[in-house]
Amino acid sequence: MCKITPLQVRYPCINNTPMLKSYTPDDLLLLIYDELDDAEKTEIHKALEADSNLNQIYQMLLQVTGSLNTLSYEPDPSTIEIILEHSQHEEHFH
Repeated sequence: MCKITPLQVRYPCINNTPMLKSYTPDDLLLLIYDELDDAEKTEIHKALEADSNLNQIYQMLLQVTGSLNTLSYEPDPSTIEIILEHSQHEEHFH
């Protein structure tokens, strides 16, 4: 039987050695944006508890995505003016 410590996220054993799943920032973003099924969420949360480096990346991504969600963009007034002028110009030719 494959021996594993409580802090490892368990995957199938090969030659009696536990295989550990690696998670990428993309996986963490999927978690943040709630794009994973419950089993995947549970696995990543276990990995976050066990891996302080992974947790640090996760915390940073939480901050960045939180900042992105508060940003709003408006076009420059000159851009709107150009579009309106172009639109009026096009109306004269139709």
